[in-house]
Amino acid sequence: MVEIINQIFSLDLKLKKENNDSVKRYVDRIYHEFEAMGYKVVNPNGQVYRNEMTDLEASIIGDLSATSTITKVLKPIVYHIDHEHTKLIQKGIVIVE
Repeated sequence: MVEIINQIFSLDLKLKKENNDSVKRYVDRIYHEFEAMGYKVVNPNGQVYRNEMTDLEASIIGDLSATSTITKVLKPIVYHIDHEHTKLIQKGIVIVE
């Protein structure tokens, strides 16, 4: 399932880059179905990066500072929520500048 999520995430990024809004509605429906199955897909792009973020694997470009930001997400963070339990299924892979 994680591989399917990664492929949809990559497709979504490509569609956003190309400003293809006509397909966006369908991708949003797929994300909604993932949520209905208990998967939470998190795109941390634009967030300030901190070393304490244990759900990410980061490649840092330059010096790490208090304002270092996630500039690119190669793979999203994926959680599986089962009733009251949340389990990290995949760490996000990001680039920080």
